[in-house]
Amino acid sequence: MKKLVIVAVVLAVVLLVTPFGIGKVAEKRLNAGLDKLIEQAPYLKITERTWSGGWFTSKQTVTFELADNFAGAISEKVMGDILKQENVEADAAMDAEGTELQAMAEAEEATGEAEAAADADASENAAPADVPADLPAELGKMSRFVVRNDVLHGPLLGASGVGLARVDTHLELSEDVRKKIAEVFGEKPAMEVTTRVSFFGGGTTTFKSEGRKLNIEDEDVDFTYETFKMSVGLSRNADKYDIDGKLPSIVVKDGGEGTSFVLTDLTLDGDGERVVGELYDGDFAFKIKEVKYQGKGGAEELMIQDAHYLVDTRTKNDYSDMAAKFGTGAVQSADIKQLGVEIKEIHYDFSLRHLHAPTLAKIVTGMRAMYTAPLVDPSKVDEAVFGPMKEHAGELLAHDPQFGIDRVGLVTPEGEIVAKGLIKLVGATPEDFSTAGGMGLIAKLDAEITIEAAQKVLEKFPNGATMAGGAVDSGYAKRDGDKLVCHITFKAGELLINGKPQAIPGLGGPPPGAMDDSGMPPQE
Repeated sequence: MKKLVIVAVVLAVVLLVTPFGIGKVAEKRLNAGLDKLIEQAPYLKITERTWSGGWFTSKQTVTFELADNFAGAISEKVMGDILKQENVEADAAMDAEGTELQAMAEAEEATGEAEAAADADASENAAPADVPADLPAELGKMSRFVVRNDVLHGPLLGASGVGLARVDTHLELSEDVRKKIAEVFGEKPAMEVTTRVSFFGGGTTTFKSEGRKLNIEDEDVDFTYETFKMSVGLSRNADKYDIDGKLPSIVVKDGGEGTSFVLTDLTLDGDGERVVGELYDGDFAFKIKEVKYQGKGGAEELMIQDAHYLVDTRTKNDYSDMAAKFGTGAVQSADIKQLGVEIKEIHYDFSLRHLHAPTLAKIVTGMRAMYTAPLVDPSKVDEAVFGPMKEHAGELLAHDPQFGIDRVGLVTPEGEIVAKGLIKLVGATPEDFSTAGGMGLIAKLDAEITIEAAQKVLEKFPNGATMAGGAVDSGYAKRDGDKLVCHITFKAGELLINGKPQAIPGLGGPPPGAMDDSGMPPQE
């Protein structure tokens, strides 16, 4: 009995004393995490952070601002100038269009052109209209926001289990904004953000929006959704991550229009592991079980089942393969029904193969670094976004990358229309990119694509049978049982369709004798 009392006392002391020490560790860990955030997101900066420590709980307040170059990009003056310029251009375009129509109606071309020039000149010199005076200022305010973290010290974190700390994150909002959100979402938080910090680094952040029926003022609209929850886990130094999210349903009914929208079972699932630099191997899946839309007055609904976007990345021996699949299951609509076609599946499956991983990592790092560059000049946006890609494109393509058309097409009860193939660059060099239009790459291109279409599916479309027959007669397709096949190859600058040389616009025609008198490949 005495031993049990001693154990109980020791345990009580540990549980009472430990949280204070863990709170100190948690403060260092959270500050280190904020420093890492700023390193990873250089478009942000921290202007102030405070920590109010307690025995079992603490509070941290952090003030974020956009980095100076980004804050300048959305300043009141810059945004005002951009909006004014857009209005000038829009007004000039509308004036020019109106003048042109008037000239056409009056058949007075000379007079119309003069009026158009006068209107355009007037638009450029006139004061721009329809630019809300307070809009640029409101955009400028977006450059600063405050976050409050309520920290529960470990080791016992209630429903969050065991760990170093549990952090409940709140965005500090003005009273007016809070009232407006409450009017729509109710008194409970629209979004709850909780992070469980692990003892050995990393942690899991959970985003949760409790299901509810939203209140939309002055609209006969019911917007209801079930509880959304998503967890994002990171290991120490973010070398690994995992994502798990689910939204069971969204239902929107417009009583005035008589329309409805229903989304069922949206899920997100993924995980990854760092390979080199900012490059990760892993997979990600975004899926929706079903979407239904009912048109006005009970019009026939649009239905899409099993919509999905899947990405898988794998690296081996310094080369990465990235595969992406976008598609659906069954799709139904009034237009599809009118054609007499039943769509069971749609596929857009592509892959990038044999990508040099170290070079790819440089591109990813360069794209992240672009955030440090000011984007005040709209003409520089393209350069900032695509600059890292252009800088390393020659090096990347010199490693013989491949583009896979893994499966593009649709499936019906009568059969399938599908395209598959592989496009490769073989032996390309940086010098090939210096030629006008990249024409030096043509000789390095090696492609093979096969298109297959079931005859019965083609017959479902207007004039489908006629067009299929014409394709066969011209040699662009061959019959293979109950389907048509077109085999396309391009190698060493030569284009072949079903083995017959073809002309390439801008690159000359096929060799002598490759075409008959009608300009088509001769029939076998």
